[in-house]
Amino acid sequence: MNREVNPPPPTTARRVVVLGAGGFLGGAVAKRLADVGHDVTAFWRKPTALAEHQNVRSVVGDIRDTLVLADAIEGADVVYHFASATHPSLFFTNPAAEQWEALHPLMVMMETAHRSGVKKIVFPSSGGTIYADSSAARKEDSPLDPQSPYAIFKLTAEHLLRHAARCGHFSVDVFRVGNPYGPGQPVRSGQGVLSHWIRNIQDGKPLAVFGDGKAERDYIYLKDVCDLLSVSCDRLEESGTFNLGTGVATSLNSLIDHLQSFFRNKLEVLYLPARASDLASFSLSPERLLRIAPPGFRFTDMRSGIEKTLLSHGLS
Repeated sequence: MNREVNPPPPTTARRVVVLGAGGFLGGAVAKRLADVGHDVTAFWRKPTALAEHQNVRSVVGDIRDTLVLADAIEGADVVYHFASATHPSLFFTNPAAEQWEALHPLMVMMETAHRSGVKKIVFPSSGGTIYADSSAARKEDSPLDPQSPYAIFKLTAEHLLRHAARCGHFSVDVFRVGNPYGPGQPVRSGQGVLSHWIRNIQDGKPLAVFGDGKAERDYIYLKDVCDLLSVSCDRLEESGTFNLGTGVATSLNSLIDHLQSFFRNKLEVLYLPARASDLASFSLSPERLLRIAPPGFRFTDMRSGIEKTLLSHGLS
């Protein structure tokens, strides 16, 4: 197993607010930034153990409550916006609900951030849903073809944020994230195939696969996501759009093979009808992002990432 190396402290400690710090990515990013010495405000509906961290201030509230939000982000250097509870298939036939749950909170946050003097907003977009289907690794200027309300509003959010940056309200970094996985990922509908499979293994159930298992995704280990998202704290004045993936497409069947290598007993697989919201294949070229990546950064290989994830569940 590769030994994880702690990141170096930041050149300049920033005042950072993480909206949605109670979620999988938000919580991991907040912890990573606090660990290296940034002054982090965790904004969430329900605090986690991270609230005990010496560099973390906890604010409990709803992002639509502008008074609470304004108090949390007043004068912040960087705001990471993870406050969304939707996923590609949740509101597939209900765009109005997607708009209310995803785009409306973003608009509230943008206006509040502008009034509160925030210098930069970091927005996690969806690398796996906004691009047109292709077997080649997508670059940031590859053709776009969002096929769900989730993807359409992610892309709309990108444009709104870039417009605000052009107006001089704040700088913006957009990260088009692949398929993150790792310790702490919850089992939730429509997200995190590996966490679902691990739960099924623990419960003695088959691994559910939508389609024939040939669908390919760009899986990226949680620590790598956090390390790469952290670069925004060192570029307050600049704006950019970056793919956040490994550039490697891995099929569901290949992912099962990786998982199987850790178990003696044959894993049972149940193939189900494909979902309309799923692309056949995608991977994300990280070339642009790697130019500004932390010194010495390397992607965690798939086997090591799966092993660390299994160990966090008491398996392997």
